[in-house]
Amino acid sequence: MTKFNKMLLAMTTLLVASGANAAAFQLAEVSTSGLGRAYAGEAAIADNAAVVATNPALMSLFKTNQFSVGGVYVDSKIHMSGPVTVNALGRTVAVGSAAHNSVVPGSLIPNMYFVAPINDKFAIGGGMNVNFGLKSEYESDYNAGVFGGKTDLSAINLNLSGSYRVSQGLTAGVGLNAVYAKAEIERRAGILSDAVKNVAPLVPALVRAGRISPNAAASLAKLQGVNKETVLTHLQDKNAWGFGWNAGLVYEFNENNRVGLAYHSKVDIDFEDDNAVSAGRTIRGQGPAAGGLTLHLPDYLELSGFHQITDNLALHYSYKFTHWSRFKELHATFDDGELAFHKDEKYRSNSRYALGATYNVNDKLTLRAGIAYDEAAAPTEHASASIPDTDRMWYSVGATYKFTPNLSIDAGFAHLRGKKIHFTESQPIRGLATITANYTSKASANLYGLNLNYSF
Repeated sequence: MTKFNKMLLAMTTLLVASGANAAAFQLAEVSTSGLGRAYAGEAAIADNAAVVATNPALMSLFKTNQFSVGGVYVDSKIHMSGPVTVNALGRTVAVGSAAHNSVVPGSLIPNMYFVAPINDKFAIGGGMNVNFGLKSEYESDYNAGVFGGKTDLSAINLNLSGSYRVSQGLTAGVGLNAVYAKAEIERRAGILSDAVKNVAPLVPALVRAGRISPNAAASLAKLQGVNKETVLTHLQDKNAWGFGWNAGLVYEFNENNRVGLAYHSKVDIDFEDDNAVSAGRTIRGQGPAAGGLTLHLPDYLELSGFHQITDNLALHYSYKFTHWSRFKELHATFDDGELAFHKDEKYRSNSRYALGATYNVNDKLTLRAGIAYDEAAAPTEHASASIPDTDRMWYSVGATYKFTPNLSIDAGFAHLRGKKIHFTESQPIRGLATITANYTSKASANLYGLNLNYSF
């Protein structure tokens, strides 16, 4: 398998979700109330049943059953600019633009949770949320089609949790997670087709002169029928599962001050495709084949605090550490034993810092605001065209309105702004040529959340 095909296969896991709103492809958008405070205090605040997704120990703070359902709509604005070139035979044989706007289509991230106190000590809960995902789409005739095409990965987390009040101040919780994942990747020839057309008339003379081998000429001949929209690689699996667990602690110093600690385990997901298409096998005259890889999702730890400063004002904060450095390599094979690739990775563990405030205007209306700094997981030198990862700032506001003592609605908004970055992607193709794109990326996003909560 060529380096070209290794890169294309690796993109199922390396490309990141909305470079403006997620570090690598981890998503923070588990609730609307959290969105309104930039997810500050998530492991210590019990606004609603969304605690199932953050810290199960917080279920001990509920006195009645509660149901919450809603979602966060992500409107990302990723703008790419820069040239893409193809070099072969010691010279540039094709030049084009790698610019593209609106790389990420709008996406809705849903959630649904339920908490049920059993007695003064026990509570159980369950929920559904999306904590890892990515989606990016370039046009089918995009010049840099070997770097950017269609990439779609979602991991829906199904959780069942329980909590136990150990003492007056201390509560512990634990949960089991079943992760249902699906992935699809598609890459096209792009400017490679122009390069093949420009070089093809020169091939006979180059073979006679000994500049290229007959085998290389044969490989070029097999590429002469491609156009910009020709699919080089397609991989898809819509039925993959992984399993993990989570646990949390909450310590209440008094009714106005508490801290929480939450841990979510790593999850490994096996992706398989019975009809995987790769450029290398196609060039060699081989059709689709069965193959797969294992995606190693990271574990993460969050420490949060909540402090009721006055009767109306509360402050909260969080520090979240995600163990992305466990993502050290990718290893994929076809079922016939052929090595698809073995690639060392450069991901690094990252941190997220958040500070927020909640203000109770009256018995019906609660206001929120927050700010956060989210570090990138992928260093700039390893950024990708299918949405480069960047450091980003969060600026959030939100509110809860109670229609009745039991029925309320959460609304939230956040503006995220990522750093402008410059990076280069370069990929050799079977020793015949090298495609290089020099990118400048600008990323921002607006997030809109809405949740309905009901207690009974």
